[in-house]
Amino acid sequence: MMDAPEQGALRRSRTGWLMLAGLGVSYVIGGDFSAWNFGLARAGWGGMVIAVLLAALIWVALILTLAELSSMLPDAGGGALFAHRAFGPLAGRLTGYAIMIEYGAAASVVAIFIDAYFKSLTGLGGWAIIILTFVIPTAIHLRGAKEAIGTVFALTSVAAAGIIVFGIAMAPHFSVRNLFDMAAGSGGSVLLPYGWLGIWAAMPFATAFFLAVEGIAMAAEEVEDPRKILPRAMIAAVAILLGLAIILLLAGPGGAGVSSLVGQNDPLPAALHAVGIGGPVMWVVSIAALVGLGACMFSAIYAFSRQAFALARSGWLPASLARTDSRQVPVRAILIPALVAMIIAMTGEAEGVFVAMVFAAMISYVFMAAAHIRLRRSEPEHERPFRTPGGIIVSGLALLSSLVLLLACIIANPLWSFATGIAMAALVFLSGFRAGDRAA
Repeated sequence: MMDAPEQGALRRSRTGWLMLAGLGVSYVIGGDFSAWNFGLARAGWGGMVIAVLLAALIWVALILTLAELSSMLPDAGGGALFAHRAFGPLAGRLTGYAIMIEYGAAASVVAIFIDAYFKSLTGLGGWAIIILTFVIPTAIHLRGAKEAIGTVFALTSVAAAGIIVFGIAMAPHFSVRNLFDMAAGSGGSVLLPYGWLGIWAAMPFATAFFLAVEGIAMAAEEVEDPRKILPRAMIAAVAILLGLAIILLLAGPGGAGVSSLVGQNDPLPAALHAVGIGGPVMWVVSIAALVGLGACMFSAIYAFSRQAFALARSGWLPASLARTDSRQVPVRAILIPALVAMIIAMTGEAEGVFVAMVFAAMISYVFMAAAHIRLRRSEPEHERPFRTPGGIIVSGLALLSSLVLLLACIIANPLWSFATGIAMAALVFLSGFRAGDRAA
């Protein structure tokens, strides 16, 4: 028999930095199997490489910034708490909603990609697969954080091994000519088929290699020594992700040609098919892709549920979402956002939902980077077990880059970018009514 639900407490576990680094990689690894290749159509290989290098710089700056903030203020609210502390409740609310939308959209787009990979492997797909994609990880999450993180770490390891197998299989087919097989557009060149504007348009998709790794910060209340563990885990996760990105950018386009990957929801199997590789290798890579996307789904559910829990605990979402069961699992904060994300996944709009995810993420990054600068000045004496190398110069770079990426999202897909902004505005408006009701 279950105890009455409680509000405000999550269970701590003996999760080490390596497992948390795996959690960070798992937030992102789905993007290694999908989404990044959409950028090739906008910038070619040369432009995409430049976009990825710029994205890597942004995420190094961001992670170093968040490592300090999470060691200073370890809390499941993550970025929402940082922004609230620096700028007040409205900034905290906006950041929290942006993070929740980011990970909800991540779950939606991952479900679409899982459906595409499963269909390419078995011929079966559709709504039933999307529903199962949500039901299975949600059921495991309802058992508790330790079980979920352990599952994610195992899945991520399998997925990373699949990327290495893909790289080895594609290596004999590598040719520099394949990297530049796209026809140049007006004003373009072999290296940059669509010029410098193409790099800008590719930036949202370059983020697929790194986007959401900062979700590690939301495990702050469920590890025993977050001030030491979180910074180490964040830095290790970004290093691993950069290595995987290099493998994919060389092996996929270099082996199969850029044109073979443009517009594909399953780029790794498409690359293997283009060079005539099937059989066991195709199965291994496709299964690894499904496993990697599954890990990403586990992580997205973990992140949006903890963010919903923290927002509800602060009074910015209905209080029922902050209740936990006898195992200290936030059941409603898991189930309700998962249902919304599943409905969005039914649209099948992978590219648009991905841009929405990036747009929401950039809004949260702007507030978090600005919070680092503000707190350095307003609370210089506060204990900081980890300090960002370069200080506010690094967080200033993260802030400026995030603003640039916001504009890039609008260029890439205005409809989904503005829809995301409207969703955030609606949440702020409704939460204002809730605040008024409480005051009355």
